[in-house]
Amino acid sequence: MTELLLVLQLAIALSFGALAVRSAANWIRETDRRHGYLALAMGSLAVLILIAPLLAGGGAQALTDACLVLFLFSGYALLMFRDSFLPFARGTRWAVLAGLAVLAGFAIALQLPADPQRPHSAAPSVALAAVVVAWVLCILEPTGRFWLAAMERRAVEAARLRALSAGYAGILLVVVVGTLGAGLGQAWTLLTDLMALAVVPILYVSFAPPTWLRRVWRQPAEDEFRAALHDLLVHSPDRETMARKALGWAHRLVGGESAFIIDSDRSILAAQGLTPERAAEIAQRHDFVSAGGEAHQPWRKEQMLVVPLDLQKGRGAIVIVSGRLTPVFGDDELSRLVQYAGSVTAGLDRVMLSSRIHALEKAKSDFLNIASHELRGPMTIIKGYLTMLDGSVLGQLPPKAASVLPLLVSKSDEITWMLEQMVETSRLEEGRLELNKRRGDVVEVTDMAIEGVKLLLRGHDLKLDEPAEPLEAEIDPDRFQMVVRNLLSNAAKYSPSGSDITVRIARKGGMATVSVIDQGVGISLEDQAALFTRFSRVKTTQHVQGTGLGLWLSREIARMHDGDLTVQSIAGRGSTFVLAVPLKQ
Repeated sequence: MTELLLVLQLAIALSFGALAVRSAANWIRETDRRHGYLALAMGSLAVLILIAPLLAGGGAQALTDACLVLFLFSGYALLMFRDSFLPFARGTRWAVLAGLAVLAGFAIALQLPADPQRPHSAAPSVALAAVVVAWVLCILEPTGRFWLAAMERRAVEAARLRALSAGYAGILLVVVVGTLGAGLGQAWTLLTDLMALAVVPILYVSFAPPTWLRRVWRQPAEDEFRAALHDLLVHSPDRETMARKALGWAHRLVGGESAFIIDSDRSILAAQGLTPERAAEIAQRHDFVSAGGEAHQPWRKEQMLVVPLDLQKGRGAIVIVSGRLTPVFGDDELSRLVQYAGSVTAGLDRVMLSSRIHALEKAKSDFLNIASHELRGPMTIIKGYLTMLDGSVLGQLPPKAASVLPLLVSKSDEITWMLEQMVETSRLEEGRLELNKRRGDVVEVTDMAIEGVKLLLRGHDLKLDEPAEPLEAEIDPDRFQMVVRNLLSNAAKYSPSGSDITVRIARKGGMATVSVIDQGVGISLEDQAALFTRFSRVKTTQHVQGTGLGLWLSREIARMHDGDLTVQSIAGRGSTFVLAVPLKQ
């Protein structure tokens, strides 16, 4: 048993020595207050473990006093390491230091025995108890404080704080158990040594978390991020909202005290954890956009992660600033942020393009609205005078003038229908198009629509196939006629003169259908894919006038009737458009 205890004590000494060396190396690499206190704490504990066996069976009083000072100093250094994360008030730091110094002086003056189990007076016992209690408080306060603080933080920071709390609890457990069990035999000593060895890995991952552990910490945020990525990229209405959402996820994925996104014009697009003014000051001081070399690679500087964004308008950047509660950023965090930056860049560019498209769509809608309203008045007057001339109200026209009058009336009707489409399109886009549906006969309404375009159908052989009984449905007669007139107008425009145009009205299942069949140029499958979109024109019919709105508007009106408008066509062999609406039950 004795030999096993000696091996365990040697293993403990080597383990704590390795921790002290690692902490010192980190302090040399990152010369800040936090790493300094951790190196001092681990170093003092390692030295204390190395020289503690020399006190067995009594030893020089100076060595005992040195162990006392190292013990209290390790507690103070660990408390100040806590202060580097969650700061004390300045007065608290000095009060703790003064209290520990007074306690150390008092204990040294009483000349504490090297072996607490040897007989000694009451005063040394009180001093020894005070030293242990003071050290326990130095460790116990950070243990609880870190754990409570973790409840208010995001995944990465919360995991970091819980790990620190576990590290402090491990040190506290080893010292308390070892102190209380001193003199209880070799079995208890063996248990204490095994516990001390088990605590070493906990201390390692707590105070200097490795890459794999940091990945585990951010896994909850990664899972939520994958679920929210679609919403982030698709449902952000503007670049500011998109940047704010993106920054929040970047912040959560790698941790950090604050973060901001720099736009291509060097302005601050979004900021978290600091004001936009403060972010602008940092950005101006470091020039993140042009830094990083010719390749504009991601880089780290002064506890910051900087990842360029190759935006369409120019180069921007995501900047994440490490804070007190965040592990020092490494290559893994930088690599993850680089991957994420690709999605952010695509999202920001998509929002910008969507804004441009929205602006263009609004400009088109405004133009349609203004143009249609401005032209309707003059066309009404022109149509009125043409009708008066056709009815000889203004006197008889010469034969040559009278021969072209039907063509002029027909063309004025075409323009009027085009203006009507523009007005209805504008209403539909603005959400103001409402149907005035009532019970009506589809056959009768279709006949009225045919009557309205008879002049346009001159030169074509119109064939009408309709049932003898009415087909009643809930329809808006005016809008329904508009769809039928548009289909007939297209059939006349895209069919050769003298060809047949057939209108077939039928009952199919629970639907009333109006089919317009022509022998015209037909539509290829490629063109059919975009036939019912706004401003769409078939390539082979670009020479025929039109707005490209008729079929899109007609299908929208059909669907507002709970029906549809479909097409069957083969290029060069004509087309069949079918308008279907539900029959009245």
